[in-house]
This record gives sequence, structure tokens and C-alpha cells, in this order.
Amino acid sequence: MSALRSITTICATAACALMLAAGGASAQSAANTAVGKWTVNWSFDATPGMAPVGTQEICILAGGTWYSPSFAGWSGRWFQKGMAAAGNGDHVRLTGNYAGNAGNDSFELDFVTVNMMSGPWSEWRDNYAYLGLVRSSFTRAGACTAMKALTPMMLKAAGETKADPMAPKK
Repeated sequence: MSALRSITTICATAACALMLAAGGASAQSAANTAVGKWTVNWSFDATPGMAPVGTQEICILAGGTWYSPSFAGWSGRWFQKGMAAAGNGDHVRLTGNYAGNAGNDSFELDFVTVNMMSGPWSEWRDNYAYLGLVRSSFTRAGACTAMKALTPMMLKAAGETKADPMAPKK
């Protein structure tokens, strides 16, 4: 009797059958970890072909916080949950603020692969004068560099005058 047939005979549950169909227990060799630098692309659902309309970078840190090296003053908290074979969750939630905490963001992401996450991104102002709902994809882009304290002079020198991370870059 082959090893696969032996395992199939032992596995009587639907979950075990699904695991075998997906390639066995080692189908995912690396752990899902959100920690690292990510390139974020997004599109509005009404965009033809859902073509990307913008890009930012986000660094997710091990201590439960994140920041954007491409959009000064945009940062927040995150957590990861769910079940995955490697022990980490496959769902990631980020919340954050920008524009002196007058603007807010929320991401609900799922791992597609260990190097890609996807999900909805909601953004709004405290007074609800603005509400943005987009589809985002996160692609792993390496490691994060140490975050520097940003001063108004640094922001001006970088030309960072946009009030919204979803706004197209100049």
C-alpha cells in the first residue's frame, strides 16, 4: 500500500481530505508574517479592469505598529489572527491615522501567498466629509529601515503636502 493511500485511508474527515487535496500538511512551507516592508497598490471597484490608481509603502513592525515611509505622518497599529498550518494567522488588520489624526484608515487583509496580501481599505475623515473605499493589494518589498522622527521642515523638504494617502502622488 502506498504512503498516500495509507494516509487517505486514515483520514476520514473532510478537513483532512482538503489538506491532502491542497498538497498535504507541508503545502505552506513558510509562516505568514505581516512584519516587513510592503508596497500597497489600490484600485476603486469602478475602475475599468480594477487598474491600480495609486501606490504607497507601509512598514509593519513586530511590536504591533506600522508606519509609511512614503507618506509622512501616516501610521497605526496592527494585529494578525486566524489559523494557518505554519502557526501564524492568515488575516491581518491594520488601523491608523494621518493628517494630525483627522484622517483614519482601516485595512482588512488576507494572505494570498506569503509575499502578498489583499483586501478592502476604508479611509475617512473625522467629520465624514470624505470616505474612500478601495481594493488594496500588498506585495512584500523587503525589510524596513529605522523610522526617523519627522519634523515640519523635513516634511516640507520632502514636498509632502497631501492631506490624504489615497491622493495620487505629484
